[in-house]
Parts: sequence; C-alpha cells; structure tokens
Amino acid sequence: MKIDRYIGLGIFFIIMAIIIFFTDVLNPFIRPLTQIVLMGSSKGKDIIFFFILGIILILSQLFEYDADFKETKFIKKLNSLKISSIFKLKNNDYIKISLAIFLATAIFGIILELMIRYQMGISPFTIFVAMDSGFSTTSILHSHVYKPVIGNIIDYFLSAISLSVPSGINTGGALSKYIPNFANIIIIVMPILFLTQLAALKNRLAPIRLFLTFTIACGLIGLFDGGLFTTACIGGIFGMLVAYFDETIFNYFYGRIFFHKYTVNRCKEKIGQIKKYSLSSYNMFKRHIPYLFLILIICLRILVSILGTNTEYYEVNILNPEATLDQLNNSLSDYSIISIQEENNRTIIHIAPDYNEMVLLNSLINSLKGKSETFSLSWNFYSYFD
Repeated sequence: MKIDRYIGLGIFFIIMAIIIFFTDVLNPFIRPLTQIVLMGSSKGKDIIFFFILGIILILSQLFEYDADFKETKFIKKLNSLKISSIFKLKNNDYIKISLAIFLATAIFGIILELMIRYQMGISPFTIFVAMDSGFSTTSILHSHVYKPVIGNIIDYFLSAISLSVPSGINTGGALSKYIPNFANIIIIVMPILFLTQLAALKNRLAPIRLFLTFTIACGLIGLFDGGLFTTACIGGIFGMLVAYFDETIFNYFYGRIFFHKYTVNRCKEKIGQIKKYSLSSYNMFKRHIPYLFLILIICLRILVSILGTNTEYYEVNILNPEATLDQLNNSLSDYSIISIQEENNRTIIHIAPDYNEMVLLNSLINSLKGKSETFSLSWNFYSYFD
C-alpha cells in the first residue's frame, strides 16, 4: 500500500497517542493546545484525541489510494451487498446524517442530565458531584452522562490486552450508578458517527479535509466528555457546517493565504458563481450559517449560565450524608457558612457568594470526602469575573 502524507501523518499521531499513554514527556508541549480545543485537557483526552486523529487520517485514505486493496475478494464481496449502498452517498449527505445524529445525541444528553436531577430532587442549574471511588462531576453546561459508559468500554479493552487506565485519568466511574440506562445509547451512536463522518471526508480538497478531520476528533470527544455547550462539541458541529455550507470559500482562502495554486485553481469556477449571488439571496445567506450557529450557541450557553445563577449564596445539597451535622460543621469550618440545616435525608448548606465557583467546587470535593457519596452545588456565572 502506498504510504501517502495523510497516512504518514495518521501514523505519527497514533505514535504520539502511545507515547502520551506510557509517558508524560509530551505534556508540556501538547497540553496548552488541547486545553483550549477540548475545554479542559487531561492525559485521557489527549490520548483519545491523537488516536482518533490518526485513525481518521489513515482510514479516510485507505480506499482512495490503495487500488489493490479495493480489488481484493473480500472488499468486492462487501461492495456487492445491498447494504453497501449506504456507503455510496455523496459526502454532504453524510454530513447531514452526522449532524442529525450528533445534535440528537447531544440534546439527549441534556435530557439525561435533567432526569438525574429530577430523580435526586435537585435544581437543574447545579453541578452534580459523585464521590464513590474517586469523584466525577456533571452539569448541563459540562455534561459527563456518557463518559462512564465510554470509560467502562475503554477499561474493558485495556484489561483485555493486559493494560490498565493510567493513574490520574478520570473515566467517570463514580457517576456510573447515577446515570440512567438510556445513556448506553452512546455505544451504538459513536461507531455510527465515526463511520458517517469518515465517509463525509471523501472527495474533498486537502484544506477542508484536514479541518474537518480535526473538528471530527474534537466533536467525538466533546460528545461524551463535555456535551453540547463545550468547546469541543461546538467545534465538531461547526466543522460539519463549514464543510456543508462554506467549503469552497474555506478552500479558496486557504489557497490564497498559503500560496497553494492547485487549491485556488480548483475553486475558481465555483468562486465565480458565488460572486454572482446577490447579498440578499439564500445562497449567500447559507454561507454564513456556520458562523451564525457559533454566535447563537455561545449566546445560549451564556444565557443558560446567567439564568441558572444564584448570586445571593451557593447552595450545597448533600444527599444522604454519611456524617452528622456536627461533623459537617467541623469539616466546613473554614468556609463562610450562612446557614446549614437537615431536611429529608439531606443537608442543605448556604455559603457566602465570595468564592470562585470552580475553586469552591474543588475545595468542597476535598472537604466532603468520606462525608457523603453525592452532593450538588449551585452556579454563579459572575464569580469567574471577580
């Protein structure tokens, strides 16, 4: 098989993933990048990100560059089956399928978040924390409802080859018993999404192909580790929208900026057609759909954050506490407690709003360790600007 630049790059990324799995030597170089694009980076995210990038780059080229492979008896037999027709659609058809599945799964994740809070009797506008065997958090704005399912699968495959999840990687296991069984749908969704997005890469020029590969990797991770409102998930959706609505312009400007004449020449004819569109036409409007989506989803995230904010105090809802009220008072003596009371197998604590939300959350996880298996914390969007 011919090893072209895409397959070579894919192999390079997989090697990076392996190095990150076994060592920390690359952390200082890659963590600043993945911290931004994956909205909070970790060793686990970095491994999956580069592994997915590598696999996509390799598989997306396999059928295009290996003529001998396509002529093997096995592949010919597959192509003769009726079901193989679903892989012969146009690339943009796969974008539409991927978008529909992706959005439905992300929105369903929010529904699962609401189900958890309904069952627990807590507000939708809270961070839910599970502290059984470590800790894991989840909320509407940064959802981990699918993470334990994926984490269990990864753990199973690693143990099958006599490996284990590296220390320090949070697979969301603490949330497992609180997540509705419906979350297992991600086991079916992820392979389908991977295949449809892989098929969406065919017959595209290098610039949009590489951009889409990058955003696919981000999106797949964001779907199970962050949810609809995170940078990675938004990036995944944005990449598909750009490929569907504004591919030609993306390729053209890449060619102009990087002096890539082949790309510019391939786009010239379509660019000429685009220039003929009036500013008020639908053809011109649809080019801006990806960027309008980006603005709207960011505004929606901010709006939800503000609507769910309680600026008067932080409410900590300790569910089925394992410590007495006196013990909790002693553990939380360093906090500015406004009130603390017991109510129906739970302890409700109000803390002064003087803390940064994330700092307070991490501090409470340490303070309440061994005192309860679960608790929730209300939001304060404005605390990040103090």
